[in-house]
Amino acid sequence: MTRLRRALTVPAVAMLEILLLITAPLLLLVAAIASAGAGSTRALRSTALVLAYAAIELSTLNRLRRGVDDPDLLLREVLTRAYRTIRRILDVRVALEAGSATREQLATSQGLVVLARHCGPGDSLFIAWLLVVQYRLRLHVVLKSVLRLEPTLDLAGDRLPLCFVGSNRHRARGCIHTLAASMSTGDALLLFPEGGNFSRPRWRQAVAALSARHAYDEARRARGRTYTLPPHLGGVLAALTGAPTADVLLLAHTGFARDGRDRPWSQLPVHRALVIRTALAPAATVPREAAALSTWLDTAWSDVDAWVQRHVEHLGSNSGPLDSVDAPVGDRGELR
Repeated sequence: MTRLRRALTVPAVAMLEILLLITAPLLLLVAAIASAGAGSTRALRSTALVLAYAAIELSTLNRLRRGVDDPDLLLREVLTRAYRTIRRILDVRVALEAGSATREQLATSQGLVVLARHCGPGDSLFIAWLLVVQYRLRLHVVLKSVLRLEPTLDLAGDRLPLCFVGSNRHRARGCIHTLAASMSTGDALLLFPEGGNFSRPRWRQAVAALSARHAYDEARRARGRTYTLPPHLGGVLAALTGAPTADVLLLAHTGFARDGRDRPWSQLPVHRALVIRTALAPAATVPREAAALSTWLDTAWSDVDAWVQRHVEHLGSNSGPLDSVDAPVGDRGELR
């Protein structure tokens, strides 16, 4: 199945991207005309971003095809290139809030389970960049199985610790447990407990599903958290039981919409900063038993939601020259 999939996806995607790069001058000219007519640079920026993505992927596919001695170094280089490209084309960057966990604090963790908010588009790339490039961690990632259709991720799964999960929950938890158990000092497992990007329809469906199961207290709490989806316990429990000595890093971010919620995929963010807050929870403070962990996770996600809410005013003003993580923004609240 793997060979058949790759025989179809790799050449098809590569040929499409080569075609895009060959016709790049014409595409950019058309996009420039469209931008001039619309009085907005969004069409030109979007086209340039697609072309840059094609160039990065083709280069990465070629390196993977030739063999990679140090896959962690390759991931760091690809993320660095992608981040710099996005900063140049869209003027979108990461701003790490003052008081967040430091590289020195995380360096001593005997494995790290990262629980991150998921509200795109593209937040996972920025989160991965922060963990790999700025925090200097070796990344383990849980991904949806559909992403195997993306050739770079599919081939990288042979060399990097990636776990592709589908609808089979038992198999998914087993994969996460095994991936977490393989961690050592300097490793980090990235999980998105919400299971998908936040959107209003998904939020309403999640609240309705809790009510349908007669989990009225959970539904009430989820209804009050309007910036996040209810976190799923299964994957988090699998990771923490697989890595009983691992610390937990809670990662909240503002997203790219002015209200801190979801933004249509068709509307790429421009001139924005993804403000991120990370908070380290030592292993001894995080339960490994299901009932206690469920309570802990629910409280932690309430803190994540409240943090985002406190930043809505800042997002709406969009007035500050928020810079990269090398210049953290002011302390605007903690994840307790």
